[in-house]
Amino acid sequence: MVVDTLDRDTLPNIADGSQRASLWIAGHIFDRLQITKTVASDAPEADDESLGRLLEEGVQDQLGTDLKSGKPETDWTVRRNAEIWDFAQYAHIRELQEAAAKYPDVKSVIGGDYVISPDVVVGVPGRYGRSLRAVVSCKWTLRSDRAQNVRHEFNSLIRARRGRAPHLVAVTVEPVPSRLNSLTQGMGEIDAVYHVAYEPLKEAVAEFMPKRGEATQSEHLKAMIRTGRLRDYRELVDDILMD
Repeated sequence: MVVDTLDRDTLPNIADGSQRASLWIAGHIFDRLQITKTVASDAPEADDESLGRLLEEGVQDQLGTDLKSGKPETDWTVRRNAEIWDFAQYAHIRELQEAAAKYPDVKSVIGGDYVISPDVVVGVPGRYGRSLRAVVSCKWTLRSDRAQNVRHEFNSLIRARRGRAPHLVAVTVEPVPSRLNSLTQGMGEIDAVYHVAYEPLKEAVAEFMPKRGEATQSEHLKAMIRTGRLRDYRELVDDILMD
């Protein structure tokens, strides 16, 4: 059953309308950020694919500008949907793909695990060619198996590399800590998750806890912050520059 929107006239486009915690926290975030624009639920710009693309474009533009400002002497490459074999650590994947195209037996062995076009990549000059510095997976929200998709993609990048692993991170606007926790758990496939509305999220959960009584959301958030698994999106550029 879909719950009400908690006295709101519109549903925040980061909220899951079937979950009270998502509705309340997302509503607080929108209020805090003074987001008032509304669109029809069936409008083209309202679907998940369009929102995800807009997030990717925003991350690409912001990283491209801020990295060049932070270290102008570095020849930065920031692109969406680049092929991983364009970078030195994964150049051998191109040969595998060419072999797979010619020989069915090779294709059955490697499958599609290494056909990866990350949402946003950051590259820098390296000793053996352009090196992949960071891979950013952009998820507007986290529903169903999206966390597992990110983990699978990053595991493939870790296994396939020849050289230093890139900084593997996710960027999201997901409002529910328990769902964010599905990305931050694991044995290191994902270095960190960066939240676009980090401070409003903390405020929202602090407000939600005493009013709604769901201690688990606060506990998840505190644990992720304490361990550095959930970070402010504004820290991403500095983290990449420090590599």
